[in-house]
Formats: sequence, C-alpha cells, structure tokens
Amino acid sequence: MKKFVGAINVKVSNHISEDLALSILSKLPLKSLKRFGCVCKSWVLLFENLYFLNMYRNYFISSNHFYYDDTYILLNSTTHLFSSETPQSTLYLLSGERFENMVKVDWPPPFHEDDSLIYILSKTSVNETLCLAQDLSNYPKCVFWNPTTNEFRIIPSSPFEFQSRYMQPLVYSNDFCYDHVRDDYKVIRRLSFFYIINIDEQWVEDSYVDPMWEIYSLRSNSWRKLNIEIPCCNSENSPNEKAHVDGMCHWLSLTDESNCHSVEPHMVSFDLYNEVFLTTPLLSGVVELYDSLHLTLLNGSIAFILQDQENTFHVRILGELGVKESWTKIFIVDPLPCIERLIGMGIKGSIFFKKYDNELIWFDLSTRMIEEIGVKGCEYYCQIIIYKDGLLPIENL
Repeated sequence: MKKFVGAINVKVSNHISEDLALSILSKLPLKSLKRFGCVCKSWVLLFENLYFLNMYRNYFISSNHFYYDDTYILLNSTTHLFSSETPQSTLYLLSGERFENMVKVDWPPPFHEDDSLIYILSKTSVNETLCLAQDLSNYPKCVFWNPTTNEFRIIPSSPFEFQSRYMQPLVYSNDFCYDHVRDDYKVIRRLSFFYIINIDEQWVEDSYVDPMWEIYSLRSNSWRKLNIEIPCCNSENSPNEKAHVDGMCHWLSLTDESNCHSVEPHMVSFDLYNEVFLTTPLLSGVVELYDSLHLTLLNGSIAFILQDQENTFHVRILGELGVKESWTKIFIVDPLPCIERLIGMGIKGSIFFKKYDNELIWFDLSTRMIEEIGVKGCEYYCQIIIYKDGLLPIENL
C-alpha cells in the first residue's frame, strides 16, 4: 500500500518585527547605519529614537572591552612654567576597576635631571611604546620609551632645525603614529622659522619664514621634508586635541592648507602611508565653541566632545571620513558640579575631568556615576594616556 504525502504549503513571512530590526541595527557600524537610511524613513531618524539610541550606546560601550585587556591609564601632570614651583612633569600609573591603584612612574634617563614640560605624543601607546617630547625652548627632545622595560631610544635632531645660524626654529604639531603598511613608527611635525638679526650687538627676532612639515621614520632613523602643505593644528603642541587610528593622524584645525588662513573648523586626517590628507568639516554652530572642542578616541572610534556654555558635554562619533553629516551625537553628559575642563578619555567609556580645585574625577558613561581618583592634577596641564603593558623591544618595532 502506497502512502502519499500531500504537499504542505508553508507561508513564509518576510516581516521582521521592529524590535528585532532595531536590535540588529544597533550592532552595526555607524557608517553602515548612515547608508541604510535610504531603506525607510524611520531608519533615517534612528538616532532620534530613544529606545534605539539606548541600545546603540550600551552595545557601543560594551562591545570593545577586549580592546582594553591588560590596559592601564597613565596620567601626566605638568606644573606651569611660570609658577612659583619648579616646573616638572609627573607621571602616574592608574589601575583597578575604579582606578584606585596609583603608582608614580619614573621618566626614562634622558629626563631624570630635567622633567619639565614633557608631553606624550598620542592618546594611546603604540605596541607598548610611547613617544615623549620635551618642550625645551626651540629645540625639543623626542624619545621612544617602553615604560614596562624602561628601554628608550632618543630620536635624532632634524637637519632642518639648523638651516642657518640666523634662523630660529619653532616646533609645532608633534604627532606619533604607526604606519601599519610599512610596519614603521613615525613622528610628524611642523616647523616654523623666524630670522634673528643683530641690532646694536643684540640678537632679536624678526620676520617669520614660511613653515614646513617633516616626518621621522624609525626604520630609516632619519627625518625628511614632506612636500605637501597641510592645515596646521590650532592647539599647536597639545596632544589632547589629536588622535591616531588605522595608520592615520587626526587633529582639529581652523585653517586651510595655504598659509594657515582661517576657515570653518574641521578635522584634518593625514595618511601615513600615502602621505596625503583629507578634511572632515565639523558640524555648523561649533565655531564659537571651538576652544571647548576635544578630539579623542572612544572605543576605537574617532569622536569629538563639545562642552557648551552651560557646561553640558556632547559626545559625537564619526561614521565616515570626509562626510560632515556622519558626525552623530550618541551621548550627552549633563552639567557636572565644579568641573573646570575635560582632560581625556579612559577605558570602557570613562571620561576624566579636572575640577576647579584641581582634584581629578572620572565619569562612567555606562553607569553615569562620578568618582574621585584621589589625586590632584596640575593647573597648567593634565594628560590621560591609555597604555598597554608589554615587553616588545624597541629595536624590534
């Protein structure tokens, strides 16, 4: 006896519930979300949907914790050059869930006798290595350093610093980045010059000479001139307004590429491999608050934080280089009591601030909790660095 199995018509629905769609979208990169806005009108307005925004925030903060394994915070604090105290830079290692462990770290030997005005030229260590720059008049020192092994390597002086005994150099816009294509570690900077003339047997400054950009390569252990005009960084030597990721250096600028004429505020991105740059305009309406902008990295994404006139902090991340509209606000930090200024991003969504009494605190974007660190920052300068511990020798970089 034969049995016949009848065909069963199964109706498959192509409908996806809104909750499931939003859950999937909240895990996508910002660049993809912006492009998917053409699918339907509600997806254009995703970041105006509070339910979606909360999901996106939570995933964004929690999804990159692996990035911070074996990671510590370095706090560099510098007294003012013209204060009554002897100018010095002090380095602390902060660790623990609430940064409750704090250890003072000694600078490498080149700075043992003079630890004044030392800057760390990136917001994160690069393969366990930091680049230190010391602002000594017009002839700064530059050093690669691994704090774990205390190994260091002094970067040679640039030949362009000493073109003429009648020209005095000024160094601006130092930045330390990794060229992942050539596996090379590089420092880029802008040099300006002014003539020194002899008047009544006294040397005095005269007119400035056109600036130039130069780049140092660890592989060749040499400097060379960059034959390109790049918009300069308006915060000059402040590493707090710069960031690097994926083989590119980024900084904020109010100038164009020719003679630094003023334009609308934008972010400059310099590609270390191709040695070209592109600009990403900032959103309209921030020019009057430009001094309150802070460029940073948040969980590996380029972000800027704007402190408005009411002391509220607006955090925007960038979806796509060169696209002004891809700056997207994902966090708003309500006014915090007694905050003077923001000094840097930490790990897992923590933001560090300095109070008016110089006490340092950190704010957790996930829990919205504020905690004191238990250390006072210097009035002149504070810097937060994300540091990965490691034993890789500098010679093997």
